Amino acid sequence: MQSTTASHSTVTSVASLASIGSFWQSSFASIVQNTHFLVPHFLVLVTSFIFFKAVNSNMRLFSCFCKDDKKGLPRRLSFTSASMAMGPWPVETSMCEPIINATLFFDTVPSPEALRGLVEFALTFERMSGVPVGTEGKNDWTMRKIHNIEEEKLVRVVKTSCDDDELIRVIANHMQESLREGRGELPWWEFLIIDNSGSGKSAVVLRIEHVLGDGLSLVKLFEGFLTKEDGSPVDNLVPTSMKAKFEKQKKSKWGMYAKVIPSLGKVLGLPVSKYDDDTAFSKSANKDMVYNGNRKIVVFNTVPLTFIKDIKKASGVTVNDVLFCALSMAIHEYNKLQKCPVQLKKGKKLQCRALMPVAFPRPAKETGDRSQAMRNKWCFISANMGVGIEDGPEKLTHINKVMKNVKESPVAHCQLKVQETIPPKLPLKLARQTAYDIFSRHSLVFSNVPGPDYPVLFGGQPILGCQMFFNNLIPQVGILSYNNNIHMNIIVDPKAIPQSEVLPRFYSQALVSLATSFDVSVPAEVHSCANE
Repeated sequence: MQSTTASHSTVTSVASLASIGSFWQSSFASIVQNTHFLVPHFLVLVTSFIFFKAVNSNMRLFSCFCKDDKKGLPRRLSFTSASMAMGPWPVETSMCEPIINATLFFDTVPSPEALRGLVEFALTFERMSGVPVGTEGKNDWTMRKIHNIEEEKLVRVVKTSCDDDELIRVIANHMQESLREGRGELPWWEFLIIDNSGSGKSAVVLRIEHVLGDGLSLVKLFEGFLTKEDGSPVDNLVPTSMKAKFEKQKKSKWGMYAKVIPSLGKVLGLPVSKYDDDTAFSKSANKDMVYNGNRKIVVFNTVPLTFIKDIKKASGVTVNDVLFCALSMAIHEYNKLQKCPVQLKKGKKLQCRALMPVAFPRPAKETGDRSQAMRNKWCFISANMGVGIEDGPEKLTHINKVMKNVKESPVAHCQLKVQETIPPKLPLKLARQTAYDIFSRHSLVFSNVPGPDYPVLFGGQPILGCQMFFNNLIPQVGILSYNNNIHMNIIVDPKAIPQSEVLPRFYSQALVSLATSFDVSVPAEVHSCANE
């Protein structure tokens, strides 16, 4: 249950940060026309001063976040969280509430009584026991505690009799039921038990508004929900490699200085960057897109994590690189199936980008404090998927280079710092519009969240598998690792992306192709999925 979605996948981090670019563009347009390059360079240098100070202090960018200056007052939400409470999109998009649907599958589903202790545990966290309150457009949002919560109403049961395919459709039908309206005085989350008496599995869905926390917050929450098979507590589920990556950046702070201004240029240019090429897959993302409520969940075949790691080791890249590359190869084959002339014409120059949430590790002092453990401490980065590249190993090399450049730059740190300090001073309408401008220029969101690499129990029952479902304005890919397996899905508009059910087969074929290129043996189940 890896990003970084954060899980995830809402838009406020990019939205907030992008609003600066739009603000500069509108406010200083006439000056720039008269003074050419002097003013924009001066503005970048002034803004960069913030980051030089941050980098010079070991990149401790977050010490002032979410604190109130006056003792005794409720802890203030970050602007990222507050934006999701207010709504991160322009009103005219008719976008749904940003709800994460963390889904666990079972042979025997836990009973409501078995979840009572988990509800009580969840309510010990500040954000899980209250509702966000504040002024729209203002940075004054806090959590208002709810007293005398009717705990039984936080567990809901739906009975069905169906196979596994129909179970996914049942989950989809409940994904966007409001957690804000028509529920009385309750926090913005619930356990939805889907008790299936048919041939398919049953499920428990933790439906939770993204304002309450990001992917890493949910990982910490699930550490309290899950137990090992012998009933003992699970280990720390946040990979040590994730923390090590940021520690490495701190140690190389002097090398970061020269990269701040180029990173700011990339960040601030996103809302006015070139739209992704209008391929068969990417055409659903455009300047006129709205949320029509029509979404389809496409579940990919489960893949052994050891297999992905074998490809990773043989090719010298990361697990995330391999998964990202296989998806890019699947999209390439989808465009070919749709006889896409744009891909044929553009070739390697084709632009198809993903927004990838990057979650920042939290200190033990923070994760151990239940008034701070649930939060949104993440941002989006933009990554070119290399969809137009035909050769698999060449594509993998391209993706590894793209991701390595991101990891070795301060772009994510800059984004997080900017989105929490400057956008609160700007009009909410501008932040929402620039979020829309950025998303409409990208083809999908790609989120990858870690989970335990061994079997665990939830509510006393063994978990068979898991998925993270999240409706977004553009296609959303959700990946969870659990028990040495990769669980993956993509949510699309079926009218904009017809025949999306072929993507899992193309994805499996891509993995087989990569494995063959690097002399890695392919598990029988992956071969079988590739030949469906």
